[in-house]
Amino acid sequence: MNARTMIEKTMNARMNDKKGNTRLIRPVLTAALLAGLAVLQGCSGERDPASLFGPTERVTIVVDAVLYVDRALPEIIVTRTRAANIEFTEEGVSVNDAEVTVLQGLAEYRYKSVGHLGRYIPPPGSPKVRPNTEYRLRVRAPDGEVLGVTKTPGRIALDEIAIVEETSMEVIRRFEPESTRQNQVTYREGLIEIRFEPLDVEAYQVVVLEGEPDDEGGSPPLEARDGRLLLPWFAIGSFGEHQVEVYALDRNLFDFLRSVEASGQNAFGFGSLAGDTFERPVFNLDGGIGVFGSASVATFGFVVLPRNRSG
Repeated sequence: MNARTMIEKTMNARMNDKKGNTRLIRPVLTAALLAGLAVLQGCSGERDPASLFGPTERVTIVVDAVLYVDRALPEIIVTRTRAANIEFTEEGVSVNDAEVTVLQGLAEYRYKSVGHLGRYIPPPGSPKVRPNTEYRLRVRAPDGEVLGVTKTPGRIALDEIAIVEETSMEVIRRFEPESTRQNQVTYREGLIEIRFEPLDVEAYQVVVLEGEPDDEGGSPPLEARDGRLLLPWFAIGSFGEHQVEVYALDRNLFDFLRSVEASGQNAFGFGSLAGDTFERPVFNLDGGIGVFGSASVATFGFVVLPRNRSG
């Protein structure tokens, strides 16, 4: 798997644990960026690592942290870049001696290193992430200091999930938001439309989760100023049970997702928002690269039946 694919899978692929908590499969954004130093030169003769991250001899701190509204403060990963001619290992790039702090108003949450892989965990008893709230990140490491700011989106609530007729857009029937098994739809029957109260955010992202961890795909950032998103059938791709997660993105995640080069087509079959052109990823961090962003999320599920079956 090349670095671009790793970046796309990291930001687009998510899974639910048995408690229903939404989480990244694993925080490998840092690994993707670092591996990119070693492989991008081989992938493209027109770009070298310095064009993305600066001179290869300079160490750059890499941060991976995404806050989810109404969820616990997340684990934070801190690593460093290495030159393209040095073999990449997770331990070799890990930063385990940094001071990592998340600040919200007058409150400071000092993270603790677990001692390996650059992983830092929040202090016990930390409150859940609030909507419409500014959080600041401060990472002090031997190689430098990284600062970031995110304002969390408001809570996203799905008002209606409906199967609509493809041409007239008239509602055929509605899903029950709390019941996956009752939401049965025959393959290619109409279109699935998600309706919600629009938030004051730059864009949304839709992630489709299937039975296997690798059978996942996410959209690019999508505008939905009218509070409506269509789920095309080619984004679903198979029969059986599906979970859909709708994310409202803060500015930092929005900029990162739309600026990272896509490794071919994603599950939705198209790239970033029309008109987006970037020569390098947008990180919105002072003193380092990576992402310190936030999102709110709403979920629903449904079951796709083959054409020769009825509900």
